[in-house]
Amino acid sequence: MKTVYIGTKDQLAEAFIERMNKEGNDVYFLSTGDFPGRIAERWKYRFYKISPHGGSYRKTLQSIRPDWVVFAGTFFMDCVYQEEEDADVTLLTRTLQILSDKKEVRFLLLSSAEVYGNADGNADERRAVMPAGERGMRFVREEQLLEIYGRQYGLSWTVLRVSSLYADRAKEGAADFLSRGFAEVAAGKKGTVLPDDTWQPLHVSDLVDAVKRIMDADKQGIYNAAGSFEISGKRLYELIGQSLGISTEKIQWEETANRGRVDNGRLKRETEWTDFHRLEDQLADGRILYERKAAKSKRKRKAGIPAGVRRTLENIVVFAAFFAVHSISAPHSLFSQIEWLTIYVILISVFLGIRQSALAVILASGAYLFSQDLNILNMTNFYSYAGSVLKIMEFVFLGLVVSYVTDMLREEVRDTRRELAMRDEEYEELKAINDENVLIKNEYEERILDSKYGFPKLYRVVSRLMVEQPERIFMEIVHIVSEMVHTETVAVYRVKEGSPYLRLLNALNEESAQEGKSWNLSAYPKIRECVRAGELYQGDVWKGEPAIVLPILYQNNSVAVILIRTLPYTSQTLYYVNLLKTLSLLLREAVARALDHEELVREETCLQGTDVMKPGPFRDNLLLAKERAEKKLAEYCVVRITGQGSFEEACRKAADQLRATDCLGVDEDGCLYALLNNTGAQDVEHLQKRLAEHGMTAEVTAVFEDSEETEWKEF
Repeated sequence: MKTVYIGTKDQLAEAFIERMNKEGNDVYFLSTGDFPGRIAERWKYRFYKISPHGGSYRKTLQSIRPDWVVFAGTFFMDCVYQEEEDADVTLLTRTLQILSDKKEVRFLLLSSAEVYGNADGNADERRAVMPAGERGMRFVREEQLLEIYGRQYGLSWTVLRVSSLYADRAKEGAADFLSRGFAEVAAGKKGTVLPDDTWQPLHVSDLVDAVKRIMDADKQGIYNAAGSFEISGKRLYELIGQSLGISTEKIQWEETANRGRVDNGRLKRETEWTDFHRLEDQLADGRILYERKAAKSKRKRKAGIPAGVRRTLENIVVFAAFFAVHSISAPHSLFSQIEWLTIYVILISVFLGIRQSALAVILASGAYLFSQDLNILNMTNFYSYAGSVLKIMEFVFLGLVVSYVTDMLREEVRDTRRELAMRDEEYEELKAINDENVLIKNEYEERILDSKYGFPKLYRVVSRLMVEQPERIFMEIVHIVSEMVHTETVAVYRVKEGSPYLRLLNALNEESAQEGKSWNLSAYPKIRECVRAGELYQGDVWKGEPAIVLPILYQNNSVAVILIRTLPYTSQTLYYVNLLKTLSLLLREAVARALDHEELVREETCLQGTDVMKPGPFRDNLLLAKERAEKKLAEYCVVRITGQGSFEEACRKAADQLRATDCLGVDEDGCLYALLNNTGAQDVEHLQKRLAEHGMTAEVTAVFEDSEETEWKEF
């Protein structure tokens, strides 16, 4: 994914570019200002200096062909309005003009929560904008421009209104929210925040995560990105004072004013975003650094000797010393045996490198020939001057070899030090990542315990499944799965052992069923095998298969199948797959418990020797069918069955003609009824034909209202 970030080089830009690069995206950094730093970093950031005027800006955007454009502007992190900020409005206008014919490009504008002004209560995205200052007016103008261009040219756009933004480093002279607080406390000035005023500071990395989630989900519209951890103005200045070791008692506060709270609920619901950094904890733990400007001192440049010349002079001085010792000790019987010139060559080779070693070889060779009263031009044969030639070759060998080996060892040491420094840097980076992961883990644990989306929700799910009626479990599971994976296409099918046909039990709507009220798995061998094995199956939507097929096992046999026809893009992740697998385990336990209970109480619920329910249990099943019909999950009807012959024979014949989802029952007078689940009165004709072939009749009736006597009245 190609993304263009338009802004300035600040901590927000660094965090955004680093996040996008780590995930393998291409980021292009455009700014109207110069890039502070080394030239090599410009290539790393893919930095382009632009001007809103002229054709170079248009050519740059057209050559990049971005998928997303994120507009922050030069003064986005500043908290105090400056007249220069109007240049951002001009730059935004020019950008929208260039992108007006690029409908495939999606535009994200970083705006400010200051557009709400000092509104009371929770300010959500539906709240009308009413800025209280010039800075809020500037962002209102930007949003209006984006809306106008979006309507006129069909541009896909998103606005992210951000609360007070801060980073891990506060800098002296910077205009962001936290840096100004540090500067004012350090100077002992009057506070620009109010003592009882509540702020919602948001860390730059949390904002970057919100931007990335919006881009991945391809969301459009207006969202609020505000910090969930509030802090009062007085508490903020107290923590800053503690961090700087300065008392805040002398700071004069402004009068108290009411500031509304910015609601970020929509962003959390639709993108599952959450913020983890708590400014109060970071200040209390000393994790916020305050960088002061270094005092500028004019250093007088001293005229120095170049390193090469200095080393040459040092070489000559050392040579003079050793040559003097060599000349003085020549008449001495003991000291004349010491190779002073050889020692000189080795010392220079070890400490001054190969270039100075070559010079040392020349000087030592010349000194040796001078001491022997020889001239190199007078050497006419090797045999007469073999000793002198070998001595010169010794100088050359020792000088070059020792200096070469020494340089190699030095280079190896430098490489080792560089590698060690890189590992230290990598260790610090991994340590920072680990600290952030631990922070996120701790926050998740805390929120799981407290949030309505954590253990309380899991408890509600489990409690809805802990019932003794399998049919009620299958009815509840449709809504549970729908809530968990955010889809409206969920259905439950009943499995009949040995048959490829699945019978529909419940469905949220008509689009939830795969092939109507009966689904033949013969055309789906892979799904049939997964159902037989009790394994979750992820279908291929391009082949017309459902998104998820989740069988429910009982005694190693599938008794039901949860069908999810389609899944939204945001729910097609490993998290939701694992969630469904965990849910299947809960369902197996719940269904097994309910079926075991049903088997244990069969003598109490059914007539002896048959599967025909007694009046009480049959009425309970009827009430459950009515409840499903009221929730529009499945229709039902009740038919009264009459015929000749014994009651047991009639029950056996009727049971053979019913489906796995239907059940038989009697009333107090012994009349036989059949409850047809997921079958309407208009579909009874097929059952009537099958029963007629066995000498029986079926008539749709209201339950237990007709009481005509039959040959089975003794029951």
